[in-house]
Amino acid sequence: MLFRLEPHSGVPLYRQIVAEVQAATVKGMLRDGDRLPSVRELARSLGINPTTVVKAYDELARERLIVLRHGLGAFVTIGRPALSSDEREERVERLATRLAVEGRRHGYSESRLVAILRRALRRLRPGSAARERTPS
Repeated sequence: MLFRLEPHSGVPLYRQIVAEVQAATVKGMLRDGDRLPSVRELARSLGINPTTVVKAYDELARERLIVLRHGLGAFVTIGRPALSSDEREERVERLATRLAVEGRRHGYSESRLVAILRRALRRLRPGSAARERTPS
């Protein structure tokens, strides 16, 4: 799996790693049981501090997207017991609220925000281009 980080985006690097893994699982690029790079491997390949990778992996483990096995590594856990439907909906609602607040703060209309969300959903479809770019 190729991780692409944007150091000057304003999004913390660990959150970018989390988002990359989440997107890869949705697109089917990562499957149940797949091993992620070790903390050292990923930190070295990205040129970042290993603590950043640890923070990302810990977040992914809290979200139950990976399991950390001491001495063996980090493994994708799609299909394993996850959050309850209420917990999932609550998380998505919080994220939607953050999107709405941030979008409005930048002056986007409701219809523009919906269009941006639709574009993001299209990018997550299996087989879609990894980095679809459209002017804002």
